[in-house]
Amino acid sequence: MKCITIGLCAALLFGLFTSCRTDRLSKEDLEWQPYKVGDSLVFGSNKGESKTIVVKSVERHINPTDPLDIFPDRVETLFVIGKSNSHIDLLKISKGRIWFSIKRLNKNTLLHPNTIYNIDEIQKMDRELVSNKKVYKIEAIQYSDNLKEFPFDLSYIYWSKEYGYAKFEYEDGYEWTLKSLIRDGVDIWK
Repeated sequence: MKCITIGLCAALLFGLFTSCRTDRLSKEDLEWQPYKVGDSLVFGSNKGESKTIVVKSVERHINPTDPLDIFPDRVETLFVIGKSNSHIDLLKISKGRIWFSIKRLNKNTLLHPNTIYNIDEIQKMDRELVSNKKVYKIEAIQYSDNLKEFPFDLSYIYWSKEYGYAKFEYEDGYEWTLKSLIRDGVDIWK
C-alpha cells in the first residue's frame, strides 16, 4: 500500500512539474509596449475633433491557458489600460502576439475589430510616415470568427514601437491622428 501511495505521489509531482510551464514575455515582446502610467495621448480627427486618453495602468499577469485543465500551462500577459470618459483597453501583449484592443474613439465610428497579430507578422508589414515618424501600417481585421459578421469601419491602425498608436484610418476617409504624446510634461511625439 505504501508503494502505491508513493508511486501516485511521485506521478502527481512529475505531472505537476512537467506539464505546468509558464510562457513569459521576452525582452523583444516588451519592446513593443511603449506606454508608461500617466502618458497622455492626444488625438485629432480630420473633422476637427479631439480626444485625450490617459494611461492609467500597465500591468503584467500570469494566467492559465485553460482554467479547466488540472495542470494548465500558464502565460504572462501585459495589459495597458487607459481612461478618457470611461475605461479603455489600449493594448495587450502575450508571448509574441499583440492585441490592438482599443474599441472605438468616439460615437461617430463603429466598434473597432479585435485585431491580433504575431509580432513577426507586423515586422514584415509596410511602414509609412505619420508626423515624420516611420510607423507600421496594420490592417484592422476581426480575429474572432463569431464576430466577423459585425460591421467594422476601421481599415488601418498605424503603430510605432516607440510611440504606440499613431493613427486610425477608416473606410470613409475619416482619420484620427496622434497629435501629442505627453510624458512627464514633455511632448515626446513632436
